[in-house]
Amino acid sequence: MNQWTKTSAVLLTLGLVTTSVPNDALACETGHHSITQQTPEASAEAQLASQNMMSVAWYQNSAEAKALYAQGYNSAKEALDEQIKKHKGGKKLAIALDIDETVLDNSPYQAYSTLHGTSFPEGWHEWVDAAQAKPVYGAKAFLKYADAHDVEIFYVSDRSHEKDLDATVKNLKKEGLPQADIAHVLLKKEGEHSKSERRNQIRTDYRLVQLFGDNLLDFDEPKAATPEGRETFVKQHEDDFGSKYIIFPNPMYGSWEGTLYNNDYSISPEQKSQLRQSSVTYFDPATKQLKQQEQHNN
Repeated sequence: MNQWTKTSAVLLTLGLVTTSVPNDALACETGHHSITQQTPEASAEAQLASQNMMSVAWYQNSAEAKALYAQGYNSAKEALDEQIKKHKGGKKLAIALDIDETVLDNSPYQAYSTLHGTSFPEGWHEWVDAAQAKPVYGAKAFLKYADAHDVEIFYVSDRSHEKDLDATVKNLKKEGLPQADIAHVLLKKEGEHSKSERRNQIRTDYRLVQLFGDNLLDFDEPKAATPEGRETFVKQHEDDFGSKYIIFPNPMYGSWEGTLYNNDYSISPEQKSQLRQSSVTYFDPATKQLKQQEQHNN
């Protein structure tokens, strides 16, 4: 397949070009006599997924991402040492960590989605069942340190308890992460609203001194699930970040995205794309003004 044809085929698959390509031009290269045209809905979904490519590429390839994880876990170790020194008995110290993009790297799943124009949950449980996720930078060393200092470790994730527990424990064990068993892997059960119930469950028997995650919901729930409510939460807990709360970078997905859609993921791909664009502030060189893209009603 020549380079032009290869590039065009990829772009057509992702729905990023609308220019027509002669069928025989691809047929002679691919052995097919026609191209299956995407529906407008499928094309819009593919374009929406493809917008995540730079996020996935940054997450997988940037040294800066690894540095941020190192920074987070280094800060956590210093803060944990202080808690260990101050601990004079009573309830045993414990920490609780989100799993995805906090302990395990699921970016290969995100890469599949952006390359194939799909979205969660398509392919997710197959990825979890494969148990191939690797630890994020710095996580394993920190968790082994906590374990060696008699700190109880809980993995608190909104993965499905019913569908994902066995595979999740298998993955954590396979990567040599400590205390990876059903007593310490607390996944979301049917009917559960949030992680708060599981965090409170830990607090019943332990002194929970640190929380780790890539999402504000890994720490607590803002009073309002809006950009303003989330910013207020950060301001209220400024002094906790870096010691009690350890947060990690994740530009690929998260509850921040839901706020762009007023927490309604059922809207169309076209509406999601428009809301993404209208959420950003840009500089207009012609007017030398800061502006936002206007949202168009469908």
